[in-house]
Amino acid sequence: MIPLRVRSAQVIGLDHLLRRMNCQDSQAVMQQGAYVAAVVCDGCGEGQRSETGAALAAAFITGQALALLQGGCPPAAIPARLHERLLAYLEQLVRLTQPASPLHFIQQHLLFTIVGVVIAGDEGVIFHAGDGLLALDDRVQRIDRHNRPDYIAYHLLRDHLAADFTLPDGFTVQPLPPNWQRLALATDGFVPELLPQVWNQAHPRGLQRQLNVWADQERRFQDDATLIVIERLAHETDQA
Repeated sequence: MIPLRVRSAQVIGLDHLLRRMNCQDSQAVMQQGAYVAAVVCDGCGEGQRSETGAALAAAFITGQALALLQGGCPPAAIPARLHERLLAYLEQLVRLTQPASPLHFIQQHLLFTIVGVVIAGDEGVIFHAGDGLLALDDRVQRIDRHNRPDYIAYHLLRDHLAADFTLPDGFTVQPLPPNWQRLALATDGFVPELLPQVWNQAHPRGLQRQLNVWADQERRFQDDATLIVIERLAHETDQA
């Protein structure tokens, strides 16, 4: 089995720093042997506390995905189950919270984008909902919903959506090709031109240090930027 090296990093965007806002991105990674579940989530900029939903969702998605992998579920079948379970989880959050206005609570806390991957040995699948960025080997894909991201929590607000808004019933999914070598998942605040410099970060904190330099010294990120990098290695010892 080819070993995997996983690195993640996150910085607050300049616009958020100037406005004294929290980072609205979140990310989570769970790795156990040949299994990896990883996701980045970007809270809606108009939500006062959208980082809350992003953080809860990232933890929930990776935990559920790893449990499904351990239970023998093939990666290709996992995104549909995650979509169903995450939506049920968000509905339960609203019920348990009992906000004065469920609509306002969802709009302010539970709107976020999702870009994730589940890997089991030589099999894997990418899934996403809303804006973001993907890099698979030499191919870079910007996921752009033209300011109309399909937040999963919109399923809880169907009666309030515009008549012409099309809401998918599940994640957009694409399988990893058999011989892929490197993969990056990012929120849309990350600058694609920097991708060639994110690979081969052997030190566990190397990627975070690199993003810190870009953010603090070069002011490269106007929006919050979160990145997860997964690379297939030639030798087990290269993981450290």
